[in-house]
Amino acid sequence: MKLAVETRPVERGATAATGEFKIKATAKAFNILSSGLYSDKILAIIRELSCNAYDAHVAAGKADVPFEVHLPTTITPTFYVKDFGIGLSEDAVMNLYTTYFESTKADSNEYIGALGLGSKSPFSYTSTFTVESRFNGTKHVFTAYLNEQGLPSIDKLASIPTDEANGLTVMFPVQRDHISVFRAKARRAFMYFN
Repeated sequence: MKLAVETRPVERGATAATGEFKIKATAKAFNILSSGLYSDKILAIIRELSCNAYDAHVAAGKADVPFEVHLPTTITPTFYVKDFGIGLSEDAVMNLYTTYFESTKADSNEYIGALGLGSKSPFSYTSTFTVESRFNGTKHVFTAYLNEQGLPSIDKLASIPTDEANGLTVMFPVQRDHISVFRAKARRAFMYFN
């Protein structure tokens, strides 16, 4: 989604020095960006990952193809969203997917997202989640986690050949007492999807 960024001329008098504000990459800052943005964390995760899946389908010219969602059950207490979009190369996962405020969707109104924050929303619920990217015949498997200092990190676990279609899957385990909550929140989130 194209974001409007207002630019304007600034009149300045004589100054002794000029500087810009910065953001320090700390566990506290990442926690605010990954978790503090969301008042309803479970609903936000479902919405954010599903919007990303839809955007991936739009990018692949498959906007009418449904993406897959697994809601947790007592037998399989895992939540995941699996899309069949363009997938991401290993480099794109390690450098684009992991960068806050980086997005390939900022130059088009065809997409829902544009801030580069939604993919990090699982950190508002869990300290670790799995990312599988199927890209041009290879499945890259990563674990995203909060490291010893509380900073978001990612490790590549494997790259294996696959005949699966391109796409991305984001998954994590759900606490058993949250299974019904995920199901209820999914009903709310998906009422806005076809």
